[in-house]
Amino acid sequence: MDIEPKYTFVPLEQKNYLGINDKIIQELLLKWGIKGNFVIQHFSFNEPFQQYHKYHLAEAFFKDSTVSKLLLTRKGNCWVKEGITATTIEIKPVPCSVLNMSFFNKLKDSDNGITYDSGTICKRYDMEIDGFLVSDNLRGILLDEECPQYNLYLKDEREEFIFRIFQLLVLGGVLCQYEDVLDPYLKVTKTIYKDLIRLYSHKCFLFVIQETDMYLIIFRVGKGKDSDLSISTLVLEIVAKDKRGQAYFPCDPFHIQNVGFLLIDSVTREITTFLHQFGEYCISE
Repeated sequence: MDIEPKYTFVPLEQKNYLGINDKIIQELLLKWGIKGNFVIQHFSFNEPFQQYHKYHLAEAFFKDSTVSKLLLTRKGNCWVKEGITATTIEIKPVPCSVLNMSFFNKLKDSDNGITYDSGTICKRYDMEIDGFLVSDNLRGILLDEECPQYNLYLKDEREEFIFRIFQLLVLGGVLCQYEDVLDPYLKVTKTIYKDLIRLYSHKCFLFVIQETDMYLIIFRVGKGKDSDLSISTLVLEIVAKDKRGQAYFPCDPFHIQNVGFLLIDSVTREITTFLHQFGEYCISE
């Protein structure tokens, strides 16, 4: 009989993400109204973990007193430590299996009507959907179910963590200046995804030594093959609620841009929280 571990959590220092913190990336995040509206935090745990423990681990994390004292949530235009301990937690597994940027090749193929051969995004008639101005086919496939290109990505592809990041960037924040070309969105999507997930080999652990436009990360050790690679990061989408039944991670989870993710690294036994709240620029307390 398997006994579920009693988890304890230790806060870790903020990581210096070389990709996310790059000056050009930060300028694009600011342009799209994303900068300041998401926060990333890190914790570790020492107990054994198996994937079937994921719901138990997530429950324990949001009900832990140490976590509740340090977890940042949005209050007005500030990130604050409200000390909320969750009473109920809604947990949804998020597939995270994409290993290279060819996943987005369908957007680059001009025959699909999203972009021209030049990479410029195809315009369309203006329509407001869920509070967003949809004036091109890229936003059309994200929000307009009547759009001819909407089914270009199937339901399971749309649920992939990398697609969720991409959607977050394209729709942007309140003060969003949209792009006319596709490449900036792909560049920042790749950067955030690569910073947040960890890959490993079935044969041996590998180290990053090379990167190309096609692959997010290429690993080379001995005779290892790309086909041997897997993602060790387990991603969960979370809605945590306080004792009044009020959602706080994230607030107003019915808004498409309000998302909270828990990323579990089973190898290093680390937890990363990623929380985005739609709104104007937000500052830390």
